[in-house]
Amino acid sequence: MTILVTGVTGNIGGEVIQHLLNRDVVIRGLVRDPKKAAKLQAQGIELAQGDFSQPQTLDPALQGCETAFLVTPNEPRQVELECNFIDAAKRAGVRHVVKVSVLHAGELPSKFQQWHRQIEEHLEESGIAWTHLRPNMLMQNMRWFAQTIAQQGAFYNSVGDTKISHVDARDVAAVAAVCLSQSGHENQAYDLTGPEAVSFDQVADYFAKVLNQEVKYVNLTPADLKAARLANGEPEWYLDAEGQLFDCWKAGAGSMVTTLITDILHKPATSFELFAEYYAQVHAQDFSTPTKG
Repeated sequence: MTILVTGVTGNIGGEVIQHLLNRDVVIRGLVRDPKKAAKLQAQGIELAQGDFSQPQTLDPALQGCETAFLVTPNEPRQVELECNFIDAAKRAGVRHVVKVSVLHAGELPSKFQQWHRQIEEHLEESGIAWTHLRPNMLMQNMRWFAQTIAQQGAFYNSVGDTKISHVDARDVAAVAAVCLSQSGHENQAYDLTGPEAVSFDQVADYFAKVLNQEVKYVNLTPADLKAARLANGEPEWYLDAEGQLFDCWKAGAGSMVTTLITDILHKPATSFELFAEYYAQVHAQDFSTPTKG
């Protein structure tokens, strides 16, 4: 079996490849720039060059693949780009596509949820077998906060004391690898969460413990948070879409907990406390204040 994996240099796609390495499959990674994935080639991964915005480049990359893993970053053209991939997969005769979607796809007014549901529907109507993986907020998003934790002992958001069932990207990737390489997951939608819903105050406590320093969560007004992030160069479309999602979280939409990760992997989903220990060790440099000189 040949499996095409997209997003191979990202949080989830790269982990999917690592989980597939010990399985009896041929792994092909889709990249725009093969130089950025040279380490994967050294592991025996086939590299195929392609660009979602140039559909003709996707056809040869997908040729001969039975299954494919689809994940892309959030961006204004996301629906168009992912649908380009699905159409190319259909042309190439791919039998099964495992797509990373988002929790509550189509159920919330957030653009992210609406966009992902449009893509899901396109995949469902394509005639290809599908699996939708719908994770909640990834624990790895703590990388957004590492700099201010290092410099100020604090991180900032505007969701108050709401609790969110953050999920480890490594668990999402492990589930994806199972769905890609084993039958029985076709035409299923899986809501993927961590084992508990936690507040950002709890997250701050976890990181304070493992970093052995004070870490506080500071709740800003939505307007102040947006202004600060705009000043930091983040695009307004993204901040507006994320603001919609934050409003849904404050109403409780992000607190649901499922057991699907445990059910599929036959081991517990990673808790945020354990993730904090892992992240602080592996990415210790992210939390270091740069020295002057």
